[in-house]
Amino acid sequence: MFKINQLPERIFGLKFRPSIEPEHSDNQDFYGEFYHPVPREFSAADQEVLKNALLSVPNPRCIVEIGVQRNPLPESSTGILLQHKPKDCVFIGVDIEDKSHLADAEAGVFVLKMDSAEREKVFALMDQKGLKTIDFLFIDGWHSVNQCLADWRYTERLAPRGVVVMHDTNEHPGPFAVFEAIDETLFEKTRHCTDGPDWGIATVVRRPTP
Repeated sequence: MFKINQLPERIFGLKFRPSIEPEHSDNQDFYGEFYHPVPREFSAADQEVLKNALLSVPNPRCIVEIGVQRNPLPESSTGILLQHKPKDCVFIGVDIEDKSHLADAEAGVFVLKMDSAEREKVFALMDQKGLKTIDFLFIDGWHSVNQCLADWRYTERLAPRGVVVMHDTNEHPGPFAVFEAIDETLFEKTRHCTDGPDWGIATVVRRPTP
């Protein structure tokens, strides 16, 4: 897979700042030489992992999804999160494309058209809604190392025992490299769906503060 260089920059929750340069660009989403046919972008196994991860969080008040409805709604990550979120839980979706058709303020569903790196806009909406922390974070945006690092920084407001789920951890450079850099003393991390035709998914659970 990718050779990961360990840079000394300090980022919350990471042992090091991962980089795949100079062999590859940290701004590239995907490198085709690792491609093998995957019949379904968000597989049934991925769906099950995501659902179980969300249901493992007791009484979540805030869900943030980066990369909204990339597949037909019932089979997409967005559909699963909206179906299984508690009624009083706020869902904030972030996408560079307009996904405003999903917004429903009365149901606590908000969708922001923006670059996910502009996380202060999400934090401002959270503050407006009286939400101090993110209980569940799903990362499935642009898969470069640099963008995934920007998305990982949402964990600065992750709740104690909060959960992060990352998609595309098998083949794409950003999720692969960031997962490797996650500090196991702070997070319990697990790769799923690593065999067979699957893009891969990972769960990351924040450990209790001693």
